[in-house]
Amino acid sequence: MLRNYLKIAYRNLLKNKIFSFISILGLAVGMAAFLLILQYARFELSYEDFHEHAEYIYRISLKLYDGSQLVGTDAATYWPVGPLLKEQMPEVRDYVRITDYDVQEVTAKDQQFYENRIYFADPSIFTVFSLNVLHGDPKKGLTDPFQAVITSSLAQKYFGQTDVVGEAIQISEDPFQIVAVIDDPPHNTHLKFDMLLSHTTIYNVWDWYETYAWNSNNDYTYLLMDSRTDPAAFNEKLVQLSSRLKDELRNEQLASEPIKNIHLYSNKSYEPEVNGNAKVVYTLLAIAVLIIVIAWVNYVSLFTSQAVERAREVGIRKVMGSVRRQLVVQFLLESLLVSVLAIVLAITFLQLGLPIFRDITGQPLSSSALADPVVWYWILALLGAGVVLAGLYPSLILSSFEPTAVLKGKLRTASHGRWLRRGLVIFQFAAAVVLIVSTVTVYLQIQHLRNQDLGMDLSRTVALRAPSLDLPDSLYKERFQSFKTEVTNHLSVIQATQSESLPGLDIRELSTSTGITVVGKGEQGKGYMYYVNRIDADFLPTIDIALVAGNNFTPQTVRQDQILVNEEALQWLGLQSPQEAIGSQITEGGAPLTIIGVVQNYHQRSPKEPHLPMIFPYTSVGDYFTLKINTSQLSEAMTIIEDAWGEVFPTSTFDYFFLDETYDQQYRADSRFGQVVAIFCGLAIFISCLGLFGLSSYSALQRMKEIGIRKVLGATVGQMVLLLSGDFIRLVLLSGVLALPISYFVMKYWLESYAVRVSLSWWVFLLPLVLIVVIALLTISFQTIKAALANPVDSLRYE
Repeated sequence: MLRNYLKIAYRNLLKNKIFSFISILGLAVGMAAFLLILQYARFELSYEDFHEHAEYIYRISLKLYDGSQLVGTDAATYWPVGPLLKEQMPEVRDYVRITDYDVQEVTAKDQQFYENRIYFADPSIFTVFSLNVLHGDPKKGLTDPFQAVITSSLAQKYFGQTDVVGEAIQISEDPFQIVAVIDDPPHNTHLKFDMLLSHTTIYNVWDWYETYAWNSNNDYTYLLMDSRTDPAAFNEKLVQLSSRLKDELRNEQLASEPIKNIHLYSNKSYEPEVNGNAKVVYTLLAIAVLIIVIAWVNYVSLFTSQAVERAREVGIRKVMGSVRRQLVVQFLLESLLVSVLAIVLAITFLQLGLPIFRDITGQPLSSSALADPVVWYWILALLGAGVVLAGLYPSLILSSFEPTAVLKGKLRTASHGRWLRRGLVIFQFAAAVVLIVSTVTVYLQIQHLRNQDLGMDLSRTVALRAPSLDLPDSLYKERFQSFKTEVTNHLSVIQATQSESLPGLDIRELSTSTGITVVGKGEQGKGYMYYVNRIDADFLPTIDIALVAGNNFTPQTVRQDQILVNEEALQWLGLQSPQEAIGSQITEGGAPLTIIGVVQNYHQRSPKEPHLPMIFPYTSVGDYFTLKINTSQLSEAMTIIEDAWGEVFPTSTFDYFFLDETYDQQYRADSRFGQVVAIFCGLAIFISCLGLFGLSSYSALQRMKEIGIRKVLGATVGQMVLLLSGDFIRLVLLSGVLALPISYFVMKYWLESYAVRVSLSWWVFLLPLVLIVVIALLTISFQTIKAALANPVDSLRYE
C-alpha cells in the first residue's frame, strides 16, 4: 500500500511538472535561506559558550552619574576593585584583571612585529576562563614580572613551532620570558588576545599605575561567582558598596553583567572589541522565519489551488472504498516526497551559498555546514515541519470532499480554499513589502552616515605608528621632530603632525577622565567621562579641524598648562559659550589647566555615535604620525616617507595605513547588514513570485473556457489581461497597504540606535509598493497574455 501511495505521488509530480517545480524550488530556496541565517544567528548567540563556567562569570563595569542622571557606562574599572570584591563579597570565588597594553612593537629572533592584542592578566585567568594550555604549567604562568603566555599561532609566527616555553621576546625594549603556550581563543569570544603578560609587570612599565589606583580605570575585571548567586541581589550589594566607596568612586557606581550577555547586549565605552547587536541577530532570525513561512505558504497555495483537479480522484477513491485516513496518508506522503526533494536541493544551495554568505557577513563560519550535527537536526525539523504544516491542511481539505458532489461536478463552481489562498498571497507580499522598506532604509541610512559632514578632512592622509625608543626624553623628541622636518621638506608631503590617537581608531586608544571640574564652579562637570587626545600644534590644520574660538597651540610659546577643548566638552563643563571658555581653567585634582582654544565638534567616531566630549593637551611626542600628502605624487610620497623613516628610525618597523580607509571600516557592520537584508529580501520576493506565477498559471488554466467565450463575444486581449490580473493586483495592493504601518514602526525602532539618522520620507514607503506591484505584474503577465492570445476554438472544442 505504501509503495502504491509513493507511485501515485511520483506520478502526480510528473503530471504537474510546472507546479511541482515551483513548489520544490520555492521550498528549497526558503529552507536554504533559513539555514544560512540560522548559521549566522547560532554563531552570534554562542559567544563565551566554550568557557566551562560561562554561566557563573560576570564582568564588573562602571556607571557614570551626574547627580541622579546616568550619563555613561564604562567596561573597564579600577585595579583595586577585583581584590576588594573577593575580600568583601562571599559570592565571589575568584577574580581576574585584564588590562589592554595597546599596540606594541615585539622583537623575536631579531624580527620586529606590531601586535595590538596584548593584555596584562592575573594568573587566575587560568581558573576563571577555560584556556587550553599546550605547553608549560598554567599554575606557574603569569606569577612573576616579565612573564608572557602566547598563542600557538603567535609561536608559529615568531619561532616556527609551538613548543617555545623558555624563549625570550622583547616588548618595547622590555625583555619577557615565555612561560606557556595556549590555543588561540575561539572567534566567538568578546576578549580576543594573542599574548598575555603577567599583571605584576604593570608596576614596572607604568610607574603611575599604583599611585592612581582610583583615578585610572584601565582594568577589565571578571568574577567567577558561586553558582547560587542571585544576579539582582549581587548588583544591589554593588550599589551599597559603591555608596561606601563614594570618596574613591565619586559619581560612579559598580555594576555586574553576565559574560554571555556582553557581545550582543553591552555597548559601553572601552569595550575590548566592537560588539554585536541583538537587534541585528533577531531581525535576521525574523527574516529567516518569514522566508520559510512564505515558502510553506506557497506550497499550501499551490496544493489547494489544484484541489478541483484532484477532487474527482478523491471522489472515485471514496466510491471504491477508501477511508479518509488513507487519503490523508496518501497526500501527506506526496508532501513528504516534495519536502525531501526540496531538502536535497536546499542542501546543495546551502553548500554553494555558504562561502559567499561568509564573505558578506565577515563571520568565520564553517565552509561545510553539513559537518555540524545541529544543522542536520534543523534539516530534519524543517522536513517534519514542512510535511505537517504545509501538507496536513491540504491533505485534510482534499480528503474531506463528498464523492457525490465531486462526481456531479458541483465542486468546480465552489470557492473551496479561495479565501485561504487570497489570505496567503496577502501575507506573502506584505512580508515582501516590509523587507523592501527595510532594505531601502538601511541603504539610505548608510549613505546618510557616509555623506555626513565629519568636521574634518581625512582624504590624502597617511598615518604611521610611531616607534617606541629607549632614549632620554630630549633625544626622543629630537628624533620625532627630525622625522617631521625630513618628510615635510619634500613637495609631495604637505603637512605632518603627531597625536596620541586618530579619528576612526579604537576608542581604547583615547585616555579618559571623570574628575574634571571648572575652577570656581564647584563640582560642575564632574562625573562625566571626558576623552583625552594629546596633539601637537599641526594636528588641527593637517586634518582640517576648525577652531570656533581662541587660538591653536604655538610651538614656540606652548606651555604644559594650556589645553584645547571641543564644543561638546563645553556643554558638559557648564560653560555657556566658546568665548566664555577662553581663559577658563579646569582641574583634574592637579594644577589648573587654561583653555586657550575651542575646537569645532568633529566625529572622532562614526556619525552614528554622538560627539565625544574631548580634551586636547599638548604633546611633542605622539603615538601616531599623520601626513597630508599630494595624491598626484602618491608613489613618490610613500617612497620619501619610507626612506625618511629608515634614516631616523632604522631599527623600527615601518607600518602605515590610509586614515580615510580606516575610518570607513566603522561602517562595515552596517554595510554587511544592509547586504544581508537585501539578499534575503530578494529571495523572499523570488519565492513569493514563484507562488504568484503558479497561481496565475492555474487561474488562467481554470478560466480558459470563460476566456474563449469572452473572445468569441468580442473581448480584446487588453480586457482579458485586465480580467485575469485584476484580482491578483488588488491582493498585492492590499498587502502593501497593510505592510506600510508595520514597516514604519519596525524601521523607526531600528533607527533609534543611531545618533544621526535619516528621516523616513513618504517615498521610502511608496517606492516598495510600486515596485511590488510592478514585480507582480511582470510575474503574471506571461501567463495572462498567453491565455488571452490563445485561440478560443482550442478552449471550446470539448463543449
